[in-house]
Amino acid sequence: MGTRGVTTAGPSLIGSLTRAARAVAADVEQVLAKEGLTLDQWLVLDALSGKGGLAMAGLADRTLATAPTLTRVVDKLVTTAQAYREVDAADRRRVLVHLSARGRTTHRRVAAKVSEVEARLDVTEEVLTALRGLGG
Repeated sequence: MGTRGVTTAGPSLIGSLTRAARAVAADVEQVLAKEGLTLDQWLVLDALSGKGGLAMAGLADRTLATAPTLTRVVDKLVTTAQAYREVDAADRRRVLVHLSARGRTTHRRVAAKVSEVEARLDVTEEVLTALRGLGG
């Protein structure tokens, strides 16, 4: 046994997790492509759902996108009227990104389709809890 109960024989944990993540992402990307969205755009829409607005740093934390990628993604979402930027009333140096009404509609529609993909994975709550714990 390796650290924290992970077996070291056979495929590595990182290899297994990477293959699984890429396989799931590919399935989700097929759904998103039909909606005209990329995975990064979806991650931003999803991070903004249910929030009053997030600064770019908060979006970066939730999506794990680099600053240049995140800027391009938010720019595209603003261009397509899925999101909008607003100066933070509490700290005028910060700009918050919000979902627009169109973005909320898109999120609701696409979330249902993404949930269908996730449901087909049949991942137990125990595994989901363990995976969420790995994210820090």
